[in-house]
Amino acid sequence: MDMLSEYQTIVNGLHEAFYEYYMIYNKGAKKLDEYNLTVQQENMMLYIMRNPRVTANAIAAKFSISKSAVSQVLSKLEARHFIVRENNPDNRRESFVILGEEGEKYAQLIDEADATFVRTYFSHIEIDDLKQMLQTMQKINKLIMESKQET
Repeated sequence: MDMLSEYQTIVNGLHEAFYEYYMIYNKGAKKLDEYNLTVQQENMMLYIMRNPRVTANAIAAKFSISKSAVSQVLSKLEARHFIVRENNPDNRRESFVILGEEGEKYAQLIDEADATFVRTYFSHIEIDDLKQMLQTMQKINKLIMESKQET
């Protein structure tokens, strides 16, 4: 087996493992399904939860999508009280995106699901192994982001 084939085999295994993890996680977080969010809305909510008082421009840059596309998603989330827009006192043309009432409930469910996963599964893995996995994923993501900027 040549070197690239070995990499391809590992990448295929990673894809399978990530998919399986995602499926298991989603089963454990069934209450989240009741919110009927699209994948894009879910991803944006996770980003807003982890980046309080973020702007639409920052979201657009993070997801590499147009500000118009972000505005459409945010409008739907705002209508359902997942987010609230708050004027930036330093720049009147810009607003901060913060969690609304439903967004707070959604964030609480995610926090509970994460805590259950840590207690039930992750706590059985050596912390150094988890740190290594995190560092490796961060390296891969950094390489991908840097290569996207070059094209």
